[in-house]
Amino acid sequence: MDTYDFLNIPDSCFIGNTIYKKLFYENADLSTSDKSLFTDTISKITWLYCLKPETINIPAYKDEVRDYPEVEVIEVLVHKDYKLKRIAEIIMRTIPYPMVLIFKLEAKRKLYVAHQRTNQNDSSKNTIEEFIATDWLDSDSALFAKLDIKQMRFTNFYALYSDIVDTISIYNLSTIIPTDDNITGAEARELSAQIEDIEQEITSLRAKLKKESQFNRRMELNIEIKRLEQNKNKLLGGDRL
Repeated sequence: MDTYDFLNIPDSCFIGNTIYKKLFYENADLSTSDKSLFTDTISKITWLYCLKPETINIPAYKDEVRDYPEVEVIEVLVHKDYKLKRIAEIIMRTIPYPMVLIFKLEAKRKLYVAHQRTNQNDSSKNTIEEFIATDWLDSDSALFAKLDIKQMRFTNFYALYSDIVDTISIYNLSTIIPTDDNITGAEARELSAQIEDIEQEITSLRAKLKKESQFNRRMELNIEIKRLEQNKNKLLGGDRL
């Protein structure tokens, strides 16, 4: 899968231009470690598509909180899987438009999306909301068939981008628990967050258990871990807490 035909984006939106790292070095106020991260991890950044009213029949969206005049699709070729969330954050802050950011490592792809809000103190800047990222996807991943934008709302760019975010959120949840057609993107994100919180708490308690020498305290930790595992198993069965 060397193209992005699965997105079903019109040719009128195609850009195909290289975005040089210099853009980020000069505009993103990067630390030395961030510059090294870009240099050592990224081989090429490509602006694949720009969806805007002039190239696709979708109106811009703006309210007191958000300004979505267009949506970008950007590909980042990387040498290794290293601090990709930080790279995504830098790119999304520097290019202040909602985007589908696609990391490519050999034949695999990993997608990042995140809603954005206008910074109330500086309208030229944006505030990144929750990052939604996939695992590394093979070329035959079921997600790609779900990302056909012509199956999404063309009401405005906020509606379209919300559908993209929700599609990825529901797919991510479907890889770990049973889902049905009725679940919403917000519900999928909520359940995913609950599962992740429980897993992090279990990991923390197990680390404490390894260091604990008192028998009674070890028993308490084991009981708490067991309770959390039961809650996690309920969620994995599709039940809410």
